[in-house]
Amino acid sequence: MKTTITTLFTTLVLSTTLSCNSKGNNSQPEQNKVFTITKITESGFEKHGNSYKYNFIGEARNNSTNIYDDVYTTLEVQLELENGSIITERDYDSGLMTGFGDTEKVWKPNEIRKIDDHGGLDSDFIPAHYKEYKIKKVVAIFDFSTEDIINHTKDTFTDTIDITKKWNALK
Repeated sequence: MKTTITTLFTTLVLSTTLSCNSKGNNSQPEQNKVFTITKITESGFEKHGNSYKYNFIGEARNNSTNIYDDVYTTLEVQLELENGSIITERDYDSGLMTGFGDTEKVWKPNEIRKIDDHGGLDSDFIPAHYKEYKIKKVVAIFDFSTEDIINHTKDTFTDTIDITKKWNALK
């Protein structure tokens, strides 16, 4: 009985530990991001009526050893308030058809690709009244949704850049 309980407990602890350290099929530690933004060509907020939209053009690198048949990159802006609250796209979703992504085919290991979606990746519309909040940090979150047909996997990897100075410069 003690052996069964000990085995069950050990299995539970190990499975919890392993699941807490992974995000998906191809998860890798934070320091070894699969995709990273390597260059910012253009980056900034644009005023649209009572809202702002963040636009990005730049480059990203595939740091993995995998060839990804499809990589669909999208952009979201996240605001962290001074009190620690986080405002995400779900909080300000405009419901409009915005924020289309960039699609890349056959992205090879260590290859750098331009991310621009024919004029830049755009965030959704962020209400202008958010400028009234005490903001601690603003980040652009890039999601790289991948399909690896060799390994039969689909996964999403993330990289972020700090855009707080650009947000604070808005009037």
